[in-house]
Amino acid sequence: MYEGFNIWAFLAGLPLAVVIIFITMLINRKRGKKERWFDERYRTIHQHARSISWCATTVAILIAWAVIIIVEGPQLAFFILTGIWVVHMASYAIGTAIASSKN
Repeated sequence: MYEGFNIWAFLAGLPLAVVIIFITMLINRKRGKKERWFDERYRTIHQHARSISWCATTVAILIAWAVIIIVEGPQLAFFILTGIWVVHMASYAIGTAIASSKN
């Protein structure tokens, strides 16, 4: 089925991408601190953006969940998506608890 697909190249590329993203984030964070990019306005904008992104991800997961149930039934993809949904909602609950303990 996947004759031309090299799984080892894929599995090596995934951690490599994570390392590159991490290094880029460190450089960006260091430069941003020097140039004072991370003020209150920055935090407010990005907090709102994360909220919108969380809502969009919730809707996307629910739509994908419905499509999987209709097309495939309760097979592996359904249980993987259910696990993603549980992690998504649990992270929201933990984030809410942390945010409300700070206020």
